Amino acid sequence: MTAMEPKTQPAAPAGALRFSAAALPAPDRVGIWREEFGQRFVRLDMETLDDAPLHYDASFQFLGDTSVGVGDISAISCARTRPLIADGNDDIVFLIPETGVVRVEQGQVDETLGPGDGLVRCSSEIGRTRSRAGRFVTLSLPVRRLAERVADVDRLVVTVVPRQNDALGLLAGYCRMMMARDAPLGDGTGHVAREHLLDLAALAIGANRDAWHVARNRGLRAARRAQARAAIRRNATDPGYRMADLAASMHASESYVRKLLAEDGATFSALLLEARLERARDRLADPRRRAMQIGQIALDCGFGDISYFNRCFARRFGQTPTDMRRAE
Repeated sequence: MTAMEPKTQPAAPAGALRFSAAALPAPDRVGIWREEFGQRFVRLDMETLDDAPLHYDASFQFLGDTSVGVGDISAISCARTRPLIADGNDDIVFLIPETGVVRVEQGQVDETLGPGDGLVRCSSEIGRTRSRAGRFVTLSLPVRRLAERVADVDRLVVTVVPRQNDALGLLAGYCRMMMARDAPLGDGTGHVAREHLLDLAALAIGANRDAWHVARNRGLRAARRAQARAAIRRNATDPGYRMADLAASMHASESYVRKLLAEDGATFSALLLEARLERARDRLADPRRRAMQIGQIALDCGFGDISYFNRCFARRFGQTPTDMRRAE
């Protein structure tokens, strides 16, 4: 229950949305934010908690009946009140602070969460959160879909998942990876991503025995693959980066990581090469680097052999680095 919870019932917007309070007229900013965004869109009674100027910058992706959000917000209070729960929304919502602190007050529950912890609650229940300024990840899931994976889903009126929960960490990372994309996911990819989110959410809160095996073999492994791919992209400029480094960063064996990547038909070397080539292409297209020699760009992107770089680049993009720079 936070201003990062887009309600997805009865129908959800398609694609992606970004909302920034800075785009609203300053004299009416808080009022419009409360009424139009809070009451109408996220279906929450929202208030600022201090005298600082309102800051609210959030992005959302909608995957049918599921939504993911990430945003930077100032200190606010968000409540699902009796009039608001009359909308019939019973989505299960995850709130995971990356920075900042959240206090949840609901029924007999009064808990405080720190960075990395997870709050899980049902939108059909009255309750309130008070958040310090920070960055938050949210995920809204249909209760009927979670019920297929979690035997006692009714217990999720309000639950706190500690940051030590591995599945919660993978779930948050998967959400961040999705929100880092420049464009919304297509229907087919979006469906797969939605299933992975449901699987990881079920693992984080305790799936039933049958669903646990499905989730572990599907959602958890998908998240681990995403973790591996992200690490490769992040370290691609290091010319000495090896499979052993990737496996060590994932606290796994090289053979496990190799098999994990192979499930998508990928290899470490192919992914590393692709990451370096994409980075080189982006730098060649950057007008700020027009004066930089192509050989230097290749070296900066992790290539140790310029002729090898030229051959791979031409094979991947259908033109040499020199030709691409001329075209730009």
